[in-house]
Amino acid sequence: MLANIQNYYEPLVMQSIRDKLSGRDEEYDADLVADLACLALNALPARYVRHTVDLWSHLGDSERAAVSREVEEAVESAFVVMRRRREARRTEIEAQEPSKTRLPWT
Repeated sequence: MLANIQNYYEPLVMQSIRDKLSGRDEEYDADLVADLACLALNALPARYVRHTVDLWSHLGDSERAAVSREVEEAVESAFVVMRRRREARRTEIEAQEPSKTRLPWT
């Protein structure tokens, strides 16, 4: 019964993530994409629809532009959070490595 209900922003967020990841040399796994999508979707209001075409056709040009802008900002913010987390993990791993001591005769 509820199978045809979806969050209007989900396909928009996924498309934005795909667009941002395409053409990059880095490898991205499904977990990273899922984390990005969750972060972005949590930053957007929930907007459930049965048919996305119905909603899109009822939005004016300015509303469509606003929705696109909101999605892009949410996705970019998700990328910033993930980069920050990745850098924090990298710093944490480096801190756990034994320090290299310079020997006095070298």
